[in-house]
Amino acid sequence: MDYRKYVIALREEGKVGPKTFQQLVSAFGSPENIYKVGLEEIQKLPGMNPAKAERIFASQDKLSEIEEHILFLEELGIGISTILDDNYPSILKKIDDPPPLLYYKGKFPLKKQSSIALVGTTQPTEEGKKEAILLGKALASRGVMVVSGLAKGIDKESHMGALIGEGKTYAVLGNGLGNIYPKENIHLAKEISENGALLTEYPLNVPVNVGQLMSRNRIIVGLSQAVIVVETRPDAKGVIDAGQRAKDQGKPVFLVKKEGFLSDPHWKDVGALIIRGVQDLDLVLNYL
Repeated sequence: MDYRKYVIALREEGKVGPKTFQQLVSAFGSPENIYKVGLEEIQKLPGMNPAKAERIFASQDKLSEIEEHILFLEELGIGISTILDDNYPSILKKIDDPPPLLYYKGKFPLKKQSSIALVGTTQPTEEGKKEAILLGKALASRGVMVVSGLAKGIDKESHMGALIGEGKTYAVLGNGLGNIYPKENIHLAKEISENGALLTEYPLNVPVNVGQLMSRNRIIVGLSQAVIVVETRPDAKGVIDAGQRAKDQGKPVFLVKKEGFLSDPHWKDVGALIIRGVQDLDLVLNYL
């Protein structure tokens, strides 16, 4: 069954978060059934208040508009994958709060293959940029998909390295696909969509904000088997957040330490293993 319009209605009109979505589907069996059971049944759920229940139930009024919007997105080459679809990545389903739906541009999901997240500061040194490219290229040459966030700095260079290595890469965004951020990466985003995919849980024209950038880290990590922190700074909150999410998801974290590289003492807290860079990549792959 095509659940897309129901999931979009619940998420974007009903303002249902990932965990509430899980609760609703667990209680009623499917997104469609949520509307069939009636307002009173929704109100009976633990933690549900009347205003929230009414908003969820009323979201069905937008189903016709959403059907038209789905057709519009298809014309733009944007696909939608819901957590109830067979092709939704199984690795992402395993996190505590998987996104109920993902909008994507490109090939998603790709055939089953190893995947590693490359993350780091938006203000890297030149040496850090070079290392990110080398790592992205080396992973691609080994058939490993590179996952990152399209941000300036390490993210950008990691994606570029994967493309140089003629590999596949996912860019997980903290904004809608019609509002690429940062603007300087629009051309890179197009290349990624042709050699992997751009992914987001946010509607087409949603602008970026800090909370969304933090939230998208769970997807970057969730799609990956391990995380490599290429270069970071003590004030790089997004990178620290990604490391903590990896620890919470039980995934190994590796920190590149080289002379002249920026670093950060926080990484002891997530049990990061120190590597020298691309020369230790085989050690990282042995953890997968």
